Amino acid sequence: MSIFIKLMRNQMRGNKNYGKWFAKTVAMGEKHTNDLARTIEKETTFTRGEVKGMIDALVDTMTMELQSGNTVVLDGFGRFRLVAESISADTPEDFSIRNHIKGVKCRFLPTGKRRSGSRSLSNAFCEGVKVAYAKEDGVGQG
Repeated sequence: MSIFIKLMRNQMRGNKNYGKWFAKTVAMGEKHTNDLARTIEKETTFTRGEVKGMIDALVDTMTMELQSGNTVVLDGFGRFRLVAESISADTPEDFSIRNHIKGVKCRFLPTGKRRSGSRSLSNAFCEGVKVAYAKEDGVGQG
């Protein structure tokens, strides 16, 4: 399996990499719950409706647990947690939720393995993937 890239030039003036070229990943499409359920149905004894129902229940349950302050760990997949984004205050007394919390985001950390002699993790989803240039029409080329 491959992911596809196209080259883009950095157009942000004042950025240390202005004018330099970088790789941008090209999405080859989207797969929604029904698409995944259809694929899982072919590979298991579950019907598409059962799979879709399980996925919907998983999303509802994860939302409830995350909003309760829990980290949700899907073994073999990754960890989800909600984090508050805030701007700083000079002192704890100056900090207020109303004025300093900018929002809440969901963070995802994929399951991975620690590389020997390193602090970094190898992401299980990325193991063995190849990178190729994308053609302009969105179909990959070598």
